[in-house]
Amino acid sequence: MSLFDRLISRGTGEQKGKPFLSNPHTKLVSELDAAIKKAKEQYQGDAATIDAFAHALKEHYKARCKETAEDQPPMKAEARFFLSEDRMSAFGCLLPPRNGGDGMTPEEFLEDLRYEGICYGVLEDEIRQGLGDGYFHIFPVARGRLPQSGEDGKVTELFRRRKNMHIEVQNENEVDFGQEIPLQPIRKGTPVCLIRPPREGTDGTDVTGQILPSPPVADAQIPQGENTETGKGGQALLASVDGILYIENDLFCIHEQKVIDGNLDQFQGKLQISGNLYVDGDVDGGVDVTASGDIVITGKIGQARVESTGGTIRVQQGVNGTQGKTTLLAARQIQSPVIERADVHAGASIIAETIANSTVRSGGLVYVMSGRGMILDSHIQAEDSVLCLRVGNLAGGRSRFSVGYPLDVPESWKKLKDELAGVQSSIEKLWELIGGLRKKGFRITEEEKVLLEQLVEQRGLYSEKRDALTAELKCFDQVLDKRSKGRVRCEKLFPTLEVQIGKLTEEITTAEENCNIHIIDNKIILK
Repeated sequence: MSLFDRLISRGTGEQKGKPFLSNPHTKLVSELDAAIKKAKEQYQGDAATIDAFAHALKEHYKARCKETAEDQPPMKAEARFFLSEDRMSAFGCLLPPRNGGDGMTPEEFLEDLRYEGICYGVLEDEIRQGLGDGYFHIFPVARGRLPQSGEDGKVTELFRRRKNMHIEVQNENEVDFGQEIPLQPIRKGTPVCLIRPPREGTDGTDVTGQILPSPPVADAQIPQGENTETGKGGQALLASVDGILYIENDLFCIHEQKVIDGNLDQFQGKLQISGNLYVDGDVDGGVDVTASGDIVITGKIGQARVESTGGTIRVQQGVNGTQGKTTLLAARQIQSPVIERADVHAGASIIAETIANSTVRSGGLVYVMSGRGMILDSHIQAEDSVLCLRVGNLAGGRSRFSVGYPLDVPESWKKLKDELAGVQSSIEKLWELIGGLRKKGFRITEEEKVLLEQLVEQRGLYSEKRDALTAELKCFDQVLDKRSKGRVRCEKLFPTLEVQIGKLTEEITTAEENCNIHIIDNKIILK
C-alpha cells in the first residue's frame, strides 16, 4: 500500500462512527501545500518557479487520480520536472506509486532527468537528499551558470586635457602671472595615458546545455593624436617627440618643440632653435637664445639676449636684467610680470605689471593694468597706446612716451630734422667762406681760386642733400600730421613725463590724476 493510501486509511480509521468519503485529490492538495510552503521557505529566490511547478503537479495528479482505479494494475512512482522561465533552474518532485506499485531509485530518477533534456548543472547530492525526504517533496535538480560579464578596455589619462599648444596673444587683456603657464611640456617616451585592454567574460550555460554568450566587451578608445604612439604591449600611449601636450578633437597631440629642463646660463652660450622653446627654469649668465617660434620661460630672465623671430615670449617670473646687457625681441607679443633694466621690442603688444628703467618698443599696446600697474623711469614707444595705473612714483623720475605712430616714424623724423639742421648749418658756413673769397676780386690768388671752386662744389652737394632731406622730411610730416588715435591713460601721474604724439611734444611737470593724454585740434590734452 502506498504512503498516500496509508494516509487515507489512517484518516478513515480515526473517524469511526462518522462516515467520511476520502478524496485523494484533497489529500494531494494538502500534501502539496505543505511541500510548497517548505520549498518556498528554503528556496526563496525561486518562489515563482515553485508556484508554477506546484500548479502543474496538482493538475497532473488530479488527472492521474481520475484515470487510476483500484482494480487497475499497480502504477510505479513517477518523477516530474519543471524548468524556470529562464531555464537556469530545474526542480523535481517524486509522486507516489499507486495500487502497490514500485518506488523509484535515484539512478532511475537521474535517467528520467536526462531524458527530459536536463543535462547541465545536475545537483546529484541534492537529488539524493530530496528523494530521501519522501514523496511530494519539491527540490532543485539542476542549476545553470549565468554568463559572467567581462570588462571593457579602459584608458587612464595622466595629463590634463588642455587645448593650448602655444602662448596665446592677448589684446587688452590681463595675464594672470600668479597662475601656472597653461602649457604642458612633455619629453619623448613619457606616458600620456595608461591603457587596459578589454577582458573577455565567461559564457554561461542553462540546465539544458544551451550556451549563453557573455556580453561583448569594447576595446579601449585610445585618444591617440599627432606625435604620440602606443608602447610595446599596447598598455600605454607615449609621447614620440619632445614638445607641448594639448588636446584636439578629443585626441592627445604633441606640438613638437625643444624642451629644456632646468636653467640656461653661460655654459650653453649661444643657442639657435628651429620651432618653439620651453625652458623650465631661469635664463641668465649672458646666454644668447634665438627660436623661430614661441619662447616660454617658467623662471626669470637676468643677463641674457632672448629672441623669438616668429612668435611670442612669455616670462613667468619676470625680467630682472642688467642695463645694456638684457634684451628681449619678439615678432609677436611679450608677456612678463616685471620688466626691469632691459631693452624690449615686440612686434605686437607688451603686457606687464611693472616696467622700470627700461627701453620698450611695441608694435601695438603697452598694457600695464594689473598688479602695481607702474611704469617708472622708462622710454616707451608704442604704435598704439600706453595703458597703465601709474606713471612715476613719489620719489620722482623721468619717463618719455611716444605713441600713436609706427615705431620708426617719430624717431626717423627727429633724426631727419637734426640732420637737416646740420646740413643747413654747413651750407651757411660755406656761403660765408665763398662770400669772403669773392670779395677779394682780382686780388684773389691762384690757390684761393682752387679753394673757391672746391667750396662752391661742396655747397652744391650740400644743397642737393638738403633738398633730399627736405623731401623725405615732408613725407614724414604728412604721416605725423594725420590725426592720431594714440593716447596715454593712467590713474596717477608723477612728474616728469615727456609725451610725444606725432610732431607734438608735451612735458608734464605736475602731478595729475585720471589722465587721458591725446590730441585735439593739434594740441596735446591731458584729460
